[in-house]
Amino acid sequence: MSSQRYQIDLSGHLADCEVNFRRLKQLLPADVEAGDCLCFGVVGSAVEILIKERAPYTTMLEIRLQKPLFLDLPAPSLHVRIYHDAKLAEVMGASGLRPLKPRYAYPNAGMFQRDEKVQQNTYLGEWLSLCLELGHSLDNPLNLLEI
Repeated sequence: MSSQRYQIDLSGHLADCEVNFRRLKQLLPADVEAGDCLCFGVVGSAVEILIKERAPYTTMLEIRLQKPLFLDLPAPSLHVRIYHDAKLAEVMGASGLRPLKPRYAYPNAGMFQRDEKVQQNTYLGEWLSLCLELGHSLDNPLNLLEI
């Protein structure tokens, strides 16, 4: 086992968050309000984007699959905060987990990977890319401008 401490790639993390912000900007209408829910049909399922909070500088979203991919597993859910002024979108938690730490000691009691936050932000990017490439709106808002 390597004794080297895990180093966060801050510029890579910020780049992922910026790209995810741009993807969300393409998916969400400019006039979304807290309580709105948008649905995108994707490959036999649907991705729901629920606007939890809307403030002048931030928006909190929950992004989840309508139905699980496998019957034995719960449908995944990501909690995402959008920072409008910084133009970043970052995963704050997933499937009811507590807020993520930037890094974890390994091994640990929760069996979190050292780069758990990086993996979840990458996963968010994959979901959003899938919605942009293969998804179709189930809500019919064609005025997708900017958030």
